[in-house]
Amino acid sequence: MEIMSVKQGKSIDRETIEKIGVPGIVLMENAAQDIFNGIVHKGKAFLFFCGVGNNGGDGLAIARKLFLSNKGIRVYIIGNLKKASKEFLINYNILKNMGVSIEVIEEKITSKVCLDIEKADVVLDCIMGIGLNRNITGTMYDLITIINKYAKYIVSVDNPTGLNADNGQVMGVAIKANETFVVEVLKKGYFNLRAKEYLGETHIVQIGIPEVVKEKNSDNVRILSKEDYKNMIPSRGIYGHKGSYGRTLILSGSNGMTGASYITTESAIKAGAGLVSLVVEKEIQPILSSKLIEAMTVNYSEEEKINKLINEADVIICGPGLSKNKANKDMLYKFINESKCSMILDADALNIVSEDKELLNKLKGRTIFTPHLGEMSRLTNKTIKEIESSRIDACREYADNGLVMLLKGYNTVISNGREVFVNNTGNSKMASGGMGDCLTGIIGGLVSQGIDLFNATILGAYIHGAIGDKLSESRYVVTARDIIEEIPKFMQEMLSE
Repeated sequence: MEIMSVKQGKSIDRETIEKIGVPGIVLMENAAQDIFNGIVHKGKAFLFFCGVGNNGGDGLAIARKLFLSNKGIRVYIIGNLKKASKEFLINYNILKNMGVSIEVIEEKITSKVCLDIEKADVVLDCIMGIGLNRNITGTMYDLITIINKYAKYIVSVDNPTGLNADNGQVMGVAIKANETFVVEVLKKGYFNLRAKEYLGETHIVQIGIPEVVKEKNSDNVRILSKEDYKNMIPSRGIYGHKGSYGRTLILSGSNGMTGASYITTESAIKAGAGLVSLVVEKEIQPILSSKLIEAMTVNYSEEEKINKLINEADVIICGPGLSKNKANKDMLYKFINESKCSMILDADALNIVSEDKELLNKLKGRTIFTPHLGEMSRLTNKTIKEIESSRIDACREYADNGLVMLLKGYNTVISNGREVFVNNTGNSKMASGGMGDCLTGIIGGLVSQGIDLFNATILGAYIHGAIGDKLSESRYVVTARDIIEEIPKFMQEMLSE
């Protein structure tokens, strides 16, 4: 499924009309039918607020269909009818001729408008769509505030009025929809944290935009389907043995943070890595060797063993729970300088790279970075606010250094500098210590089995979040240990579906 900017969304509409030859009124009718099907069962009394552009025209077409289904309909127009679009006027005149109640909101919001909002089972926001590029003020500000306060249930058409669809920011004030029916493609701004509060549940409306038009205007930003993820999972051959599924080497943990080492190692094992070895400081080795019965542990003094493990590794994970003491930093530099295999850097390994940008040259073409917003801020020298306002662009821009980037957070963003995939699995019940370590381990286990870095990152993020979603249906909190235990079962269920 494509994710586009506002400009691209407008382009696919325009090209479908001007180059393919589909009349705009046909696209509007298609949108109206799809949305009508989605809301007709939600009540008896529907109240519409329509701007005078094509978003308002969509609303009028939906109102007509509901009226013909014997629903109670009232329509308020916001804007100057002399500036209305051609498609809007067609539907406006049809509704007038059918005797539907239509009023124009002038300067002030009257008590009658407030009463109509309170009475309606469903209020439809068809005011501005995705075209907003300035802060909302005056009468429009007052109207949105009143709708949010008094409406029982709100449905937005294409985009909640007041929400910037490019960056997810609120332009002064915005409709807080219970549901949003998005036309054809999701917009980039919908994947920023605050946007969900205004979008509510989202539904994609197919209006007849040809795939060839979407492909031509694509920015290579997408969400994958379950089938896509299923096809990424490596098969286990009849004659496979532990060497067939790769060697994962992990540099992780420090005094007081042995849990990160345990979680990362166990996650890699459960995700299918054939042989997993953990390199740790001597003081914490006894703690971990007694817990990790399916992995080998080596301490920093065992140089010969470490050199052999580096040379034989298919993937090296560095960073979870590491801390930045001299011994750990020296070992990280050794792993980076002496290895040639794929690497995954997380946590303090990323913070060390942010302090020594020369390390990037040795990591290009073979490394996955998995930062949260704070680590991303240190890597890019941008503020968290700057990154959060455009997570997709920030992730792709840094990945252009020759890396695969996974930017953690609500709607995790993954990029190789060219393509971007958004992972929309995961939930707040997973907000507990060790979750990032678990994700890193899963990705490492997948890379170990021969999946390329980009696909392993995409698949790992999905497995991690989807397990969390499944478990959250029956649990108040989901922990990293809960995820770890479910990994093999979940992967097999995916293959069997």
